[in-house]
Amino acid sequence: MYKILEEYQNSVDIVLIIEPDSLPNLATNLGEPNCGNQGTQNSYKQGIAYTINKFKSLNVTMYLDAAHGGWLGWEDNTIKFVQLLQNMDFDLNSLRGFSTNVANYQPLGEMCPW
Repeated sequence: MYKILEEYQNSVDIVLIIEPDSLPNLATNLGEPNCGNQGTQNSYKQGIAYTINKFKSLNVTMYLDAAHGGWLGWEDNTIKFVQLLQNMDFDLNSLRGFSTNVANYQPLGEMCPW
């Protein structure tokens, strides 16, 4: 994928949404064996840092998944998520921002009646 993006980076605008659903799990679901074990935590942290560091050299815009308000809308979960990011091995300035409602969806308000 890197080679393809490298080839077309100056021909088209490229936007990457990095890692739908994994890092927010580390902020909210460490009590779950599939999320809380050390191997999973290391894989997520190292893999995401590697990805961001790899693609930041390209002319691309990167957003990092921040789950949705049902997970990170609570202050304690938001704080855990920010602390997690601050302790990872990548520069937050490599990102344009955060993307929500990618892997899961949290509606805003109520749907209008059909």
